[in-house]
Amino acid sequence: MNDISAGRDDVMDALRLLGTHEPDSSRGARVRARGHVALQKRQRRALPPAWEGWHRRVEPAVVGTLCAVYLFEVLSRAVFLYRF
Repeated sequence: MNDISAGRDDVMDALRLLGTHEPDSSRGARVRARGHVALQKRQRRALPPAWEGWHRRVEPAVVGTLCAVYLFEVLSRAVFLYRF
């Protein structure tokens, strides 16, 4: 029977002695405020609704077409290689 199976682990005992590090409240408030400002800037830079709708319609079509071409190419090379 070893120490771990007996319910005693030196590493876990050492980890229990470590304290937690909490930021002070003023620093936490500053970090949250900077995060809110960054999120607001990102929202302001968002595309106008007309462009957003256009991308939603065209982007899946382009990606689907590229996937279909890739799949066709893989299958045609497999057929050529194995001469089915």
